[in-house]
Amino acid sequence: MLLLALAGLGLSACTSAFDALPEKAGGLPTNAPARPADPLPTPNVYEVRPTREATPLDTAGQKKLESDLTSLRESQKARANPPPPPPPPVAKAAKKAPAKKPAKNPATDATAKKPPDDQKQQAN
Repeated sequence: MLLLALAGLGLSACTSAFDALPEKAGGLPTNAPARPADPLPTPNVYEVRPTREATPLDTAGQKKLESDLTSLRESQKARANPPPPPPPPVAKAAKKAPAKKPAKNPATDATAKKPPDDQKQQAN
């Protein structure tokens, strides 16, 4: 008996009987659109498809279409990822090599004098 009642309740869920129930009890909300008066027609799956008005592309048209799509894709890629801007021009003053320092004369430079060999041995 209980099994029969559950089966009946399960089948009744497929019907529109729950449309009349309040929203809290599982019915449709009050602002839901109304069902159409006439059900939508089922499409005929056995109907013969209509013939196409446009002819398929030939090989030349196919190659032209592929090249157009490739060029369009490349231009969009270039617009999306533009190349970085060129580096700013270097000022002319910075292009000049720095002035060379005069060569030091070891005979006149006090820091360039080497200690005698016997002092090196004493330091080690």
